[in-house]
Amino acid sequence: MKRWVGLALSACLALPLPAQSVRGRLEGRIPSTAIPAVDSLVQLAAQEGVPTEPLIQKALEGGAKHVAGPRIVAAVQLSLGQLRDARDLLVRAGDQPPVLPAEMTTVAWALRRGLPAPLVERVVAALARPPRAAAMHAVADLVAHRFDPDSAADLIIDAVHDGVPRERLPGFGGGPDHRRRARRRAPGAPAGCVYGRAPASAAGPHARRGARDRAAAAPQLARAREADARQRRRRAATRGGGPAVSDVAGCNTTS
Repeated sequence: MKRWVGLALSACLALPLPAQSVRGRLEGRIPSTAIPAVDSLVQLAAQEGVPTEPLIQKALEGGAKHVAGPRIVAAVQLSLGQLRDARDLLVRAGDQPPVLPAEMTTVAWALRRGLPAPLVERVVAALARPPRAAAMHAVADLVAHRFDPDSAADLIIDAVHDGVPRERLPGFGGGPDHRRRARRRAPGAPAGCVYGRAPASAAGPHARRGARDRAAAAPQLARAREADARQRRRRAATRGGGPAVSDVAGCNTTS
């Protein structure tokens, strides 16, 4: 949920910006030699209807990391190109111009995450706007956990069409590395407490709601694992290789 809100907020500014307001945000925070070029790119994006806030944030991120001016400009230029590509993909998938800034930001994020452009285009074309961001995150999370990309897209599209709420879409909401994080108790914390949080049994309605969401998503996850295993078997048979092995979230299945 936080990621969807963050994407929406970062995409909200697509109108032309006063040059002074952009420069004012950049002055003292990135090298002065980079400000004119970054400002020009931001103004160009505004004229094209491309979200400007992600570009400003990219420049500020570089300044916070003490990146050299030319590299900041190059990073902002790359981000602008990615947003343009996202806009073009949305139009190809059927969105009518002008494309919504939030949609461009979501698609650009999915492409940066490594989802193939044809796959992203298929998800966009199959789903209406409201659940797209959630669906894209769910597909990306499944692919990050070694699901076959086509199987992951099929699962999420079917789930949305079946009326599954976006907060219950099957996936791994913590991102690709959340299962690698250590789950240890703080010294003196009660059993079941992770990093000082209360045990699930004492966490109240939020914990119970999370348990319900996981239970509701379980059938879809099972279908995803089955579809993924079938896809891998088909590919293995096509290659004439050995048995396909699916290793998803620690669940090994050998066919």
